[in-house]
Amino acid sequence: MKRVPLKRLIRTYSRKIRFEKRERFAVVTLLLSLGLILTQIIWTDFRFSAAIVITILTYPLCVWAIKEDIGGSEWLTLFILPVLFTLSVALFYFLLPVRWLTRVPTVIFYAVGMYAILLSENIYNVAANRSIQLLRAAQSVGFLITLVILFLFVNIIFSFHLPIWQNFIVLSIIATFLYLQLFWAVLLEERISKRLLSLCLFLGFGIGELAYAFSYWPIRSTILALFISAVFYSIGGIVQEHLLEKLFKGVVGEYMWVTGAVFVLVLLATQWQ
Repeated sequence: MKRVPLKRLIRTYSRKIRFEKRERFAVVTLLLSLGLILTQIIWTDFRFSAAIVITILTYPLCVWAIKEDIGGSEWLTLFILPVLFTLSVALFYFLLPVRWLTRVPTVIFYAVGMYAILLSENIYNVAANRSIQLLRAAQSVGFLITLVILFLFVNIIFSFHLPIWQNFIVLSIIATFLYLQLFWAVLLEERISKRLLSLCLFLGFGIGELAYAFSYWPIRSTILALFISAVFYSIGGIVQEHLLEKLFKGVVGEYMWVTGAVFVLVLLATQWQ
């Protein structure tokens, strides 16, 4: 019987188990979803550490899922949403009742969201090298998930009752990264320009100031999260349209109307004493 060299045998089997890209997306989504469940069923003292570990693992897993043609600023911008989405859902898990009736829908929500993120980030990766018709759809999905992430983080931060200055710092950093990904998805630059970075830092600082100011406002964290998300949506949408050179007076009015309507809700929900 002819002996087959070990290296040749390994190469042969590695080709057989090679995953297609969508299969890699499914594998990563499944692994991260199982990791999310694990953060809730292990000992209570280790749950926060487990959430941090699964967040850190999100980056290399998502790099493996996309992996082709990643270069330049994409090593950062392509993976902002998956990492922050994992962290926000994992921490928001702690605010939910400890029962499977809430765990299962949350994991399903996370799995659907993560798979959608991977599809969108893959489209960005491809569109950075050539034009693709699905880019606008990916930008819309990315914008929606960005708002979900911010909404969850605001709820988490204000539910933890952190000092007001910490609310400002944490939300400024999170909003800066979310704006960076949001605007990069429009420009698809190989390198992050100083102009784009300065714009994101300025707008992120503004969201942090908003959180600082409303830390004194007697209102539920859910309503506050909705309002800050609405402001983020309006500013982000207006800047996106400006970058696409499609900004008109009517567009600005539509975005500002959303913020105004949510602010009225804030006034109505305020618990005046």
